[in-house]
Amino acid sequence: MTILLSSAVVFVGVGWLIVHAGEQYADAIRHTLSVFVLMLGMLALIGVIAELRVGMGVDRMSHRIEARSQVDAASPARFVRKLDAGLNP
Repeated sequence: MTILLSSAVVFVGVGWLIVHAGEQYADAIRHTLSVFVLMLGMLALIGVIAELRVGMGVDRMSHRIEARSQVDAASPARFVRKLDAGLNP
């Protein structure tokens, strides 16, 4: 909640500065807006990738289960005893 509130305050503050800035600050405003757009784009990309990972079931727990199952697979095999060993000619 604090991050959203801080983002809104920064967004409104930058908007106020842009509205009240003179013509000599046009380049600075353009660069500032470019940085904000790049940051928002990266946040959106991170969110989309996180949702795709969750949707496909790729997360830390699946790796832990896989590692545990590999350890269990290395256990010694059971011996099977034949019931009719040597009794039938």
